[in-house]
Amino acid sequence: MRYLVLSDIHGNWPALEALLQKAPAFDRVLFLGDAVGYYPDGDRVLDWLMAVGAECVLGNHDAWLLALERLPVEGVVLEVLAWQKARLLPRHLEFMASWSWQKEVEGALLVHGSPCDPMEYLDDLAPAREAFRCTEARLAFHGHTHLAGAFLELQGPKPWVRYQAFPEGGELVLPPTVRALANPGSVGQPRDGVPGAAFALWEGDRLEFYRVNYDLTAIQRRLLEEGFPEWLYARLTLGE
Repeated sequence: MRYLVLSDIHGNWPALEALLQKAPAFDRVLFLGDAVGYYPDGDRVLDWLMAVGAECVLGNHDAWLLALERLPVEGVVLEVLAWQKARLLPRHLEFMASWSWQKEVEGALLVHGSPCDPMEYLDDLAPAREAFRCTEARLAFHGHTHLAGAFLELQGPKPWVRYQAFPEGGELVLPPTVRALANPGSVGQPRDGVPGAAFALWEGDRLEFYRVNYDLTAIQRRLLEEGFPEWLYARLTLGE
């Protein structure tokens, strides 16, 4: 079974569409959360996830959108989510509400942030070491940081953890004595200095990381049409 692993699409339909046109063949989709937020087309993203029967876990933006009536809508992030929620159909909200914070697929753990806390960022060795202690899974997929890469733990009496970044793609093959916390990067808003939609393919012990360029003016037009802040486009041009 070959899995397409995606995270942090954030309503960026042009990025997802380009990715799907260029991605190698896959059998199923794993989605690590944050379908909505930042960019206008959360409804199209959710329709696609439903259509392909994706295995999904909840991200922080997804959870915030579902709980907006209990949150003060202040700042661009929540204002965008309120704008999106007003345009989502009941089927979209029901679909998102069915997602759990964690899910297991073929022994791999899916979570948005950390196995310890779905809202925590795995952006350094210290939280990664703690995350390995919070799960027995040999492979865990996470998103949230928008950084493509993997924390690797060499098992033994004193486990050793290191980080390997994949901002421009690459391949990772897991030896039997190594565990991994792998992040495919963000489809909709990469933050590792490389523009383009990030994703990964997973099959057995092999992970392949990819970065796909797309026409950024397409999302710029969407932002202008809907009156979204221009800095959301600028972030995409810089990959940060």
